[in-house]
Amino acid sequence: MIQLLEDAILFSNKNIVKFSFSNKNKYQSYSVGIYCSILELSQSFYELIKSENLTGSLSVYRTFLENFVDLKNLKNDTAYVDQLDYNNLISMKKDFKSAKLGNVYLKPLAKHVDDKLPELLADIEKLKVAMDGKSLNIRDKFVKAQMESEYQGLYPILCSEAHCSVSAILARHFNYDPEKNSIEMVVNSKESISNFDFYLCNMAQQLLDAGAILCDILGDSMLNEYLSQSEVVRESVEAK
Repeated sequence: MIQLLEDAILFSNKNIVKFSFSNKNKYQSYSVGIYCSILELSQSFYELIKSENLTGSLSVYRTFLENFVDLKNLKNDTAYVDQLDYNNLISMKKDFKSAKLGNVYLKPLAKHVDDKLPELLADIEKLKVAMDGKSLNIRDKFVKAQMESEYQGLYPILCSEAHCSVSAILARHFNYDPEKNSIEMVVNSKESISNFDFYLCNMAQQLLDAGAILCDILGDSMLNEYLSQSEVVRESVEAK
């Protein structure tokens, strides 16, 4: 199954340079930027699995999936750019306020707080008006993208890898040996790559679907090529 993802990455890298967009168009620029992140994250995931450095791979997939959700939402709603801007400004507001309180990690920002924070707060209020006060949390974004099943079934697994989940720690670092009737500690486990077949197939499909989505957003003529390649993956998975 890793070959499916490798082929999807090769196809995507070959064609990404063919996309044409206006960097003065926020909607197109955000869409292209998110797609580029999706492609790079798929490459990171592939390299981790291929090298059997499996710890952290599902954290990469989590970020990949969040980007995929944003791209789907951009396709379905051009006004979703306001949501992305809003999320970014809220994050910046937290950083400025923390810097003002003396956070040593944000010290370089402290000298800009008085000048930048009022303007930033005003921009946030403008976006609130544009969005009718409806900001989306992560679940809302999945629902908007018609991916509630992924949110309820797949996303929690990916999050458990990203956070200090007891279940993930036990599965990763402790193994029961029935012959010795003992539990052994495991580090740098060389778990079978086949255990990741589901994620490899799913990511290959979503990477190609993301390309098709970008074609749709940009009105690009490569749409049918991406859809055809996506169908190849689907048929390969069904055949296995």
